Amino acid sequence: MSDTSQAQREQSAAAEPEVVDRRLGYRRQRFEARKVRRLVRHVDPWSILKLSLLLALCLWLMLMIAAVILWTVASNAGTISSIENFVNSSLSLQDWSLDGEFIFRQFGLVSLLWCLGLAAAVVISTLVFNLISDIIGGVWISVIEEETARPVRESNQQ
Repeated sequence: MSDTSQAQREQSAAAEPEVVDRRLGYRRQRFEARKVRRLVRHVDPWSILKLSLLLALCLWLMLMIAAVILWTVASNAGTISSIENFVNSSLSLQDWSLDGEFIFRQFGLVSLLWCLGLAAAVVISTLVFNLISDIIGGVWISVIEEETARPVRESNQQ
């Protein structure tokens, strides 16, 4: 009986495609690394401008999304109407209200100008770095480079 069940298992195993889990057979290969000193003498202001504008645009977008979320939560919680009622009763006004569209338009414009100013400040800082770098000869940085062509030997691993 065990021979029959063994034969059935072998037939069903032969009929099903073999699934190999690649993660089990994968072995991360370590490479030799060396510490290298590099000299940075010049940073391209054009590439810094592109990078800083992209980051500033992302920052502006995050600020706008956060403002919309905060306004929605405050409006749904009744905070906006409470502020309007408080101002109306405190200053004896009849119909004072917060205009969300105007506030968001102004906030979007001011925050966009702030982000563009930040990008301009980064470019000016890059130009100042380049000028100072010409005077002092550059900045030395240490980098760890992996030798992708030479894996670490088993005897060197500890």
